[in-house]
Amino acid sequence: AMVESIAIMEYLMGRYGPTPLAPAPSDPTFPAYQQFLHLGEAGLATLMMPVVVSRFIAPEAERENWGATWCLKAFQKRLKLVSQRLAQSPYLAGEAFTAADISVTYALNLGQRTCGLTLGEVEQAYLARTTGRDAYRRAMARSHEGVNT
Repeated sequence: AMVESIAIMEYLMGRYGPTPLAPAPSDPTFPAYQQFLHLGEAGLATLMMPVVVSRFIAPEAERENWGATWCLKAFQKRLKLVSQRLAQSPYLAGEAFTAADISVTYALNLGQRTCGLTLGEVEQAYLARTTGRDAYRRAMARSHEGVNT
């Protein structure tokens, strides 16, 4: 069974594609797509895990530990890559929404909801675009149905 979210997305896109969610390797947006597809999980969301575990599971005296603080700062540094890219285009691979946006949207939501991360105007507008899509709303509605059944 596959457990890595990006690997699952790549498998589904490869198996059932082609899809506009994944630009072809010959597409000029492909390098940015690859960068941000993997940055969302490996470079952003993974850094939030020590913060989440420390804040919600660690003993009270250990919640503001060095490792969690370092991870939060590293997240904010890497977030600058996202901000710089979004200053050039509405989505991370360019003009079109791709799986890279799914990856980074998850990471930004995780940082905001569980770690109290404050996002700037550019990132907030980006999240409004990505989470305002009909497909996102349908997916969230379906995930909540699963919780309530």
